[in-house]
Amino acid sequence: MEKKSGFRGKSYLILFFLLILFWTIIHGQWTVESLLIGSVCAMAILYLNRDLIFTAKEGGPITLSFLFHFVTLIAVLLVEIVKSNIQVAKIVLDPKLPISPCFVEVPVRPRKDFNKVLYGNVVTLTPGTLTVDITNEHYVIHALTKDAAEGLEGSALEEHVLRLEVKE
Repeated sequence: MEKKSGFRGKSYLILFFLLILFWTIIHGQWTVESLLIGSVCAMAILYLNRDLIFTAKEGGPITLSFLFHFVTLIAVLLVEIVKSNIQVAKIVLDPKLPISPCFVEVPVRPRKDFNKVLYGNVVTLTPGTLTVDITNEHYVIHALTKDAAEGLEGSALEEHVLRLEVKE
């Protein structure tokens, strides 16, 4: 149990500073009053959402390494969304409408529940694919084309989600 409190303390501290940074970006002022109000709001948010902070078993500690890999995942996701949008637009604008919708089962590689759900959501965010089901063994994903379905296993997005896994 004492390991849980140490994990939570570090996570709270990192989240507190991220919330303060977010507050100052949104508010646009670096005055003492602004930082004080932001600090009170950040503490209130953390207190009211204390049961939502993940344990090490559920998601992993929020460390600088985790945040770096998470930001990298977001950047790769944005690139993949743009590429998928272009591919879907080409398909839709083609008079022949060359679609070959299919369901595909992709093996689940992430171990932690947070990362499993994160990958399922990442797949759903990219146009042309939709995560239909997640089991312990595989994802069931609907793809607009067979090429899109074949590119799911071992994809760049999956590799970036796997980098979020913490070695225990």
